[in-house]
Amino acid sequence: LMKFLITGVSGFVGEELVNFLQKDPNHSILGIDRSKELYSEQIIFKKCDLISETNKLDSIFDEFKPDAVIHCASKILDTYDKNLVWKTNYYASKDLIEISARHKVKKFIFISTFSIFQKNYDQPIDENEKPSYKTTYGETKYLTEQMLLKSNFSGDICILRCPIMMGKKRSYRFGILFGLIKDNYNIPLIGKANNKLSFVHVTDVCRAIECFLQCSGKHIFNVAADEHEEFQFILRRLIKKVNSKSKLIHFNKIIGNLMFEVATFLRLVPYTSYHKKIFNYSIILDTSKIKKTLNWRPIYSIEKMFEENYLHSFQNANFNPDSFSKKKAKEGLIKILKKII
Repeated sequence: LMKFLITGVSGFVGEELVNFLQKDPNHSILGIDRSKELYSEQIIFKKCDLISETNKLDSIFDEFKPDAVIHCASKILDTYDKNLVWKTNYYASKDLIEISARHKVKKFIFISTFSIFQKNYDQPIDENEKPSYKTTYGETKYLTEQMLLKSNFSGDICILRCPIMMGKKRSYRFGILFGLIKDNYNIPLIGKANNKLSFVHVTDVCRAIECFLQCSGKHIFNVAADEHEEFQFILRRLIKKVNSKSKLIHFNKIIGNLMFEVATFLRLVPYTSYHKKIFNYSIILDTSKIKKTLNWRPIYSIEKMFEENYLHSFQNANFNPDSFSKKKAKEGLIKILKKII
């Protein structure tokens, strides 16, 4: 029997991990989240705030005695309170790894992000690439990686750098995009949108974690689908596949970026200035290391994950207001813009 403690269990990745790990009857799961209980019949659930309830967290470890901790909880890009981002992403992670060390946890897995990179790259980047973050989110994620690797934790550590993550229950901003396509509205893009970005399916992230259970040592791994495709190509293919009449409308890059900055500053759209990377930067992750070390291979192509996400994005059962990635986004200015273009 292997015992897993998962933080942020009510979120998109946490919930998918529960479903994935439960397939093995030899796995026992305890989930932690600060929001309401969602898994009363599936797993052991403990409501706990990682920032303010470290004593309670320590007691949970003492009672459950986990073999592995999978740390999914974080504050992401849309959190305007920088102090809260630091407390959640860095200091709560520091407490968690220290508690894990005291309780002699065997494996610690941290879900990180390619948001530590925020500029254009001509070639795929490996795990040794220096960070280029411009957001508090990216900074706290990178410094948390370094803190974990330098900690006194004696077990094995796996840090997974994930790009844009897809899955059946991932909605929010993608829900807006897919809604435009479904209703045959045109899609506004900044510039040619011929940049290339990495994507990964949440199932492939879960499979990477499963592979790491047989590995030892302290590692950072990039995890992503194999394809290197232009963003505009991904959208055109999906539009054609679902028989939509939507067209891509390309705005002048300088004017488009300026309009985007103003709209995000005034919070007229459910995006932040960080999301300009989708239209301006190419960021492709080199996955050679994880393939060689863990013998991991992605099973989801970008085409497959976009089609799956599109088909499931209109099911109301997917929406969860307590989970950022699974809640329904408000269109804001897009509601007006879509009728104009």
